[in-house]
Amino acid sequence: MAKVRMHIEMSKDLDDELEALARSEGVTKSEMFRRGISVIKAFKEQAKRGRTHLGFVEDSTKLDAEMLGILNNTKAA
Repeated sequence: MAKVRMHIEMSKDLDDELEALARSEGVTKSEMFRRGISVIKAFKEQAKRGRTHLGFVEDSTKLDAEMLGILNNTKAA
């Protein structure tokens, strides 16, 4: 698979958070980006099926906390 190198700009605070997350997972910052993209991709695939809520549960029959603002447009693409 061909690789692409990217240059991005972010605040120092965001970089610190990304570094801390990567360290806690034992992965690189690049891997954290890949994981984030996978979450958004999974959300979009589920939204196509009408499942537009992304959140956390203890009881699988009840959404305890919903993540909002992940995507500006929650319509399935």
